[in-house]
Amino acid sequence: MLDAAYWQVSERGYGAVTLEAIARAAGAGKQTVYRWWPSKSRLVLEAFVAKARERIDRPRETAQRAGEIEKYLIADFAALRPFADALRGLLAEAVDDPDLLSALRRDFLDPRAAALTVALARAFPEVTARARVVEAVEGAIIGRVILAEPLDEGFARALSVGWLAAPRDPS
Repeated sequence: MLDAAYWQVSERGYGAVTLEAIARAAGAGKQTVYRWWPSKSRLVLEAFVAKARERIDRPRETAQRAGEIEKYLIADFAALRPFADALRGLLAEAVDDPDLLSALRRDFLDPRAAALTVALARAFPEVTARARVVEAVEGAIIGRVILAEPLDEGFARALSVGWLAAPRDPS
């Protein structure tokens, strides 16, 4: 079911896929889906989170450990691009669904922020400053996702050059 949800949304787009289509692609009935997931959004979130966990992302992990912010963001954006359409749909639905918003934060947004926090540790040793930068960067990324703007190398460089690469004294 998770594979069917992932591929249906990846190929057709979040808005174009119904729960019935996912069930059909998985060779199951709609009632089977509802036994395990309360909605399409929760199934899609679980499917994309599962795929993200399966994927071994050596460039992102290496850049994260080394504190190479630009390389980390480039690799992160490459990993996020296949999920952008689904994330846009999930964010839109989460506005009116507190349970979905909670799951989205717990399963997707918080782990992303934690990974970025590690990548920024060298450049921003002070915890509060690092937390603010993580919030700003993740906000910029979410803004791009919502507006369907590219998450490309140019944007990664724009984020990493200047204010990210050379933190300023807050005083």
